[in-house]
Amino acid sequence: MPWSQLSTHTFTRPLGPNEVFIKLVSDPGHALGREHWAINYTVTISPRGDLTNLSSLPDLIRYAWSHLRFQHPSLAAYPDASNAVYHVPDSADALQEWLSQSFFVIDDAKSADEVIPTIKPAAYARLYYIRTAKQLLLHTAHWRMDGVGGPLLLGQLIDLMVLHSKTALSGPLPDPFDAFPWGEEVSRLTPPVEEAGDMPETPTEEQKRIAQEAVSTFALAAGAVGVPYTGDASTPPAGTLAAELTFSPSTTAAVIATAKARGLSITAAVHASLAAVNFRRAIPAHQGRHYTSTIKLSLRPYLPEPYSTPVAASGLYTSGWLARVDQNSTWEDHARTYQAEYQKGISAQYLQAHREYATLLVNILRNPPTPPEPPSDVDISSMGVMEKFLAREYGTAECGFEVTHVGVGVEMLTRQGVVFVWTFRDRLVLRLVYNEAYHTAEQMAGFVDDVRRDLLERFQVDERG
Repeated sequence: MPWSQLSTHTFTRPLGPNEVFIKLVSDPGHALGREHWAINYTVTISPRGDLTNLSSLPDLIRYAWSHLRFQHPSLAAYPDASNAVYHVPDSADALQEWLSQSFFVIDDAKSADEVIPTIKPAAYARLYYIRTAKQLLLHTAHWRMDGVGGPLLLGQLIDLMVLHSKTALSGPLPDPFDAFPWGEEVSRLTPPVEEAGDMPETPTEEQKRIAQEAVSTFALAAGAVGVPYTGDASTPPAGTLAAELTFSPSTTAAVIATAKARGLSITAAVHASLAAVNFRRAIPAHQGRHYTSTIKLSLRPYLPEPYSTPVAASGLYTSGWLARVDQNSTWEDHARTYQAEYQKGISAQYLQAHREYATLLVNILRNPPTPPEPPSDVDISSMGVMEKFLAREYGTAECGFEVTHVGVGVEMLTRQGVVFVWTFRDRLVLRLVYNEAYHTAEQMAGFVDDVRRDLLERFQVDERG
């Protein structure tokens, strides 16, 4: 169903099955003041030229955030039962109220990593500016957006900062309520993926078969290997932390060249090394078990315009299924298995069956089976080349911003971890997110370093400066 108008300033639509599925995974954490799979995206910016000493930089970011909301109103949509709701700001006070709940300047943290564990669930997407680190942190519930959407939005935000920088340099910025024709933005509210992809509400028998086949992969999680964790099944989660490792440009180039020569993607190669480390660091009683992980793919390239473009950045347009590898197979076997999985891509038939797939998952999660033991594997999510979503520089050397670092991760409330993989500025990055209640910083730093070592050893690449 498209967005419909409830009143002069209120619009609503039903949540799609894919969004409901994510909410069913995420929302149980609300009782603890947390949210499983909430997404955090970061960029570190370096002002250039006239903007280097701009004292009103937080005001510029705040104004650009208002403009970004005008361009992407779904940032301010919120869930109400089984619907998404959006209110057009009808006064300057209403817009200021939203800003007070969605934009924050942080002066008492060294980096976004110190802020992330403190964030509580909220109605809207939120933007933080960590002044000391010159970092922008975009935080949102996962039902609102996928992994690709955040970098797209942060790139557009910085672009808007450049656009409004001359005004900020010459005097106070205008009131954002007066600056934009509020009400026009409702035409840009994003639909659920089921509507964006024109997926049939009544599936054919073939679509039912495809959907059931995808759902059946979730059975592969039973009896899978896990890594050691602290506490027991009753230990509540705490904050989400991260262990990040960056390869040098020369090492990255060597790894990419070797992967290409072997007919592998970097994602497939890292995935195989991740499997190897899960096996190596397994709970002793789990020795001999298989490893199950997720094959995550974006649906965006397969959707019609504008949903395949940055215009629809604030939307949940992603999919995935589970894959299994066994410990007695070789690293090469695992890498080939993952390469084949990723190369499947998204067929037109799979896309048309996706509403049914998500509906089946929703039905399962409404009455989820209780696993005999808490899963504690480390999974993977690849972003690919970040420059596909945001640039290294915005504006000019005389008046602009350089993006020196990017990051992405989800909040974890389980004993599992996720390694996010991407390249930016010719550097391969591995970022492992985990919950501090179940894993130590030393354990997870060692884990991600083991993935690095395994990858370099398999490719016979020496670490280069």
